[in-house]
Amino acid sequence: MRPGPDKVIECPHCRTPARVFTLFSGNTCGARTWTDGKTIALMLPQPPFITKCSGCNHYFWLSEAKVIGEIPVWEPEMWLNPRTWRRIPGKWRAAKHVRELSEMESLEAIGVPVAHNIEQEVHLRVRAWWASNDPMRSRDQCEGAQIQTASPRSLEATMNLEHLLELLDESDPYERIVKAEVLRELGRFDDAIGLLDFNFPSEYAGVAALIRGFAKKKDPVVREILK
Repeated sequence: MRPGPDKVIECPHCRTPARVFTLFSGNTCGARTWTDGKTIALMLPQPPFITKCSGCNHYFWLSEAKVIGEIPVWEPEMWLNPRTWRRIPGKWRAAKHVRELSEMESLEAIGVPVAHNIEQEVHLRVRAWWASNDPMRSRDQCEGAQIQTASPRSLEATMNLEHLLELLDESDPYERIVKAEVLRELGRFDDAIGLLDFNFPSEYAGVAALIRGFAKKKDPVVREILK
């Protein structure tokens, strides 16, 4: 992984600057993916789509923020020419990097509301779902492992999944699999199996079969997709 310069954006509400990391290059070596669709690739990190301003605490989509400059990657040569660094405004250098929202922040953003369309609402609800599953992500999970006991979901997390079910389009193969996984994690195993009784394109068939297998075992826990 080779980092690129930080983009500097400003909050659309209060104009507080924030930094967004970029990459010159990266790779997916060691990436891990789970049945809820989350992938963690330490060598290919991605900035969030939405964040919370450190100045005014408003939520905003990065696509709606104005880019006001960039901070170059620190190189040893800058010690020899410190004016390069001094030319960068102090507020930019002190600005915080944008961050992912927590589960509760994602749900709060939905209620504000910040989502302008169904796609953005789905994005927020999926991120809240992923965050609620994060405590269950462990390296000792495997297809043949003994079923772990799922931690009880909060009422807010359960309601979020129920709302997500209503937004997902069963005619889309990917969203159909996501919906089946939501049903499985809610303990609605027969409904999940029914959705997976479908002629999926080849790129989705393996994941669909894996989730179907867990549903048949009445396993409601998010699972890592082992390669």
